[in-house]
Amino acid sequence: SPVVDPRGYVWQNPAWAGRPWPEAVFYELHVGTFSEEGTFDGARRKLGHLAELGVTAIELMPVADFSGRRNWGYDGVLPFAPDRAYGSPDELKRLIDEAHGRELMVFLDVVYNHFGPDGNYLPLLTPQFFTEDEHTPWGAAIDFRQRPVRDFFIHNALYWLEEYRFDGLRLDAVHAIRDSSEVHILTELAETVRRVVGRERYVHL
Repeated sequence: SPVVDPRGYVWQNPAWAGRPWPEAVFYELHVGTFSEEGTFDGARRKLGHLAELGVTAIELMPVADFSGRRNWGYDGVLPFAPDRAYGSPDELKRLIDEAHGRELMVFLDVVYNHFGPDGNYLPLLTPQFFTEDEHTPWGAAIDFRQRPVRDFFIHNALYWLEEYRFDGLRLDAVHAIRDSSEVHILTELAETVRRVVGRERYVHL
């Protein structure tokens, strides 16, 4: 578990403000298989190829830390940690930074409907994070009626958008995000993102 200074990376394209939605031409990629190295740096070295294709937006499949060396990303257990198999946090920032230098947006696929089974200790540490009132294909649903749970995921979205400067998030399996609150978690998340980040640049959900 390394200690990371989030202010240590010096951005080369700090003025990047993104691109409007009608300009989005997506290329979805899996960091572990997109290059021979299977890393953030390996993907970064192929950005020229993507730009030449006419791509304007790269969507990374989930990179949240998972068990083992390879995973398709939908079984992540530490949503605030880029997986070590792909490289360091600064290497992820360098990938996004260089993409912006080529006028490419970068999106991240995030999973807010469940946690992976291997390495997920939340049920032991804080069982109130989950509810038996609702069930998903992966077991007990995340209890979004709880204020700390809502804040956990809202701040995760802000974390990727602010600290890593992603241009947007693709939210996985939103039909499985069960929330009986008066204001649905996705509504609050979107409103918070637009208020905190969306005034400064294009940010897409």
